[in-house]
Amino acid sequence: MYELLSKLYYKAPERYLAEWEKRVNSYGTVHLPLSIKPYKSNDEFSCFYVNHQQLDVLHEQLMKQSKQIQAIVHRLPPIAIQQYIQTKLIDELLSTNEIEGIHSTRQEMETVIEIVVRKESSKKRNIRHLSLMNAYFGLLSGTVPTLATIEDVRTIYDRLVREEIKAEDALDGELFRKQPVDVVTTTGKIIHRGVYPEKAIQTKLQQLIRFLREHPSPMLYKIAISHYYFGYIHPFYDGNGRTARYISSMYLISELDFLTALTLSYATNQRRQLYYDAFSEANHPHNRGELTFFCETFFHIIDRAQNEVLADLTEKEQKMAALYALMKKLNIGEETKKNIMFFLGQSYIFGIPGKGLTKKELLSLTGKTEYIVRKALDELHQAGWISFRKRKPMEITLSETLTNQFH
Repeated sequence: MYELLSKLYYKAPERYLAEWEKRVNSYGTVHLPLSIKPYKSNDEFSCFYVNHQQLDVLHEQLMKQSKQIQAIVHRLPPIAIQQYIQTKLIDELLSTNEIEGIHSTRQEMETVIEIVVRKESSKKRNIRHLSLMNAYFGLLSGTVPTLATIEDVRTIYDRLVREEIKAEDALDGELFRKQPVDVVTTTGKIIHRGVYPEKAIQTKLQQLIRFLREHPSPMLYKIAISHYYFGYIHPFYDGNGRTARYISSMYLISELDFLTALTLSYATNQRRQLYYDAFSEANHPHNRGELTFFCETFFHIIDRAQNEVLADLTEKEQKMAALYALMKKLNIGEETKKNIMFFLGQSYIFGIPGKGLTKKELLSLTGKTEYIVRKALDELHQAGWISFRKRKPMEITLSETLTNQFH
């Protein structure tokens, strides 16, 4: 098992320096163009990681699992995936807020996602988390952005969290914070001091962006290391964690797949203490800039995210098979009614629990007139195959008689 230098320092101090020298001079060691100065340390350390066998195997595993996820996605209808994305986004945004101690409810997130998906512009005033939801939806809109300048970092922060930052935490520098900031525990103990002054923040962020764009390390390693280093710099008074996880997801979409990227915060929240410990260890002066453990932890969090997605998609794919079988068994009749039933089935299996599709959505999906869709809905309701969750605006789902056949 690969051992932390900080643990070795206390466990076998006579071997500590020799082990550190062995690691920094190893053929498997990657030296990084980044440096850190731990809190209360007089020394500044050049960062490095050791690409040991277990880490390399884990990296390969993440790539393979991503391909498995993509294979299932390609087998599923687009409507099913669109519905599934919405459920994942709600979990993701609730999680990224919870990690930072920000209280938000599932009902709030469901309201926000309805506004974004259904484009209900009249309701867009004073809605919490709307900018956060729009920012994550933006990752799915086409070309995924990358960081080119430090101004890009500020733009992401503005779009993502600025509307929800308290007045006392508003940025006061040219682009970032002007004053020093400490990361403290719940008991008030300082565990990290962010980079200071602002010119140093800007320099470190420029180094980080250059590292992401130019360094020859595999991209997953660069995403993990950049995630840590962004937290180390701590360019904002508040919103650092949410911004860092969003940027990581931004790069994970291109490197792996969008479902892995959209479950990073959810998986992180499930292993929150491990996540915090990884930052603490990376910042520890006795680890002397080694980021191997942080990479390993970050990879394990992604591994958990992927395994949960794979298990969930496999189960839902089986329910899709049951839906196909049910559709064949039922004497539904003409094509519009069949399509409506198929869309409602996908929404039930993959969508937000307790929600259905609106009449407006069904009009768009079927491409039929309101008269034809309304007539089909009335006939399906009379047959006992659908039910109306709401009448104004109309929201439709499969009847309980049919949904019981999926369990």
